[in-house]
Amino acid sequence: MAGVSSVATEAVTSSERDPLTERGRRTRENLLVEARNVFEQKGYPATRISDIAEAAGVAHGTVYTYFEDKAGVFRAVVVELTNQLDREWRISPQVSDPVDRIAEANRNFLDSYTSHSRLLEVVEQVGTTEVEYRLLLANFRQRYVERAVAGIRRLQKDGIVDGELDAYLAGSALCAMVEGFGRQWLVRRERHDPQVVSDTLTRLWANALGIST
Repeated sequence: MAGVSSVATEAVTSSERDPLTERGRRTRENLLVEARNVFEQKGYPATRISDIAEAAGVAHGTVYTYFEDKAGVFRAVVVELTNQLDREWRISPQVSDPVDRIAEANRNFLDSYTSHSRLLEVVEQVGTTEVEYRLLLANFRQRYVERAVAGIRRLQKDGIVDGELDAYLAGSALCAMVEGFGRQWLVRRERHDPQVVSDTLTRLWANALGIST
């Protein structure tokens, strides 16, 4: 999977068992959906294999048909999360206007961050003791930054953004602004119109790059 560190990829490969059949794939998918719900509700330490089996409506031993242990289930859930984020953060190639592209990128990020905030919180908690999850999140965030940096460099090449601007520092700072706001917005449970939030962040981003809105 693109976007996942080699550490996480190797870990998933070593702790999963290929279901082989279509029925097996459906069972595995259901296990991951229900496991995610359980991890979000209970957190990683409090979750037991029996909790996952009960939520999925399968026998306790069925989980072990597909995964070696709880850690293996969690790794697979996190890989699926990063796959989903990678899809959700993509900007449509049909959007060509610079400000419209910034706006779509911000909407995509905020929408997915809101949808997955609880699981991301659990992953960060696990990452305080498990280096593979720290690396995975760091690598994935770096890809988010690199997309923004690439976009800024294209705008510099087209003469829309000042070529003297450090594209990497600008992209890193602007991504941190959006992610930081999204985090605080959810933690503080502030009530804001999502469209106003997106429009405001887009205006700040465009103004910082000297693009007329």
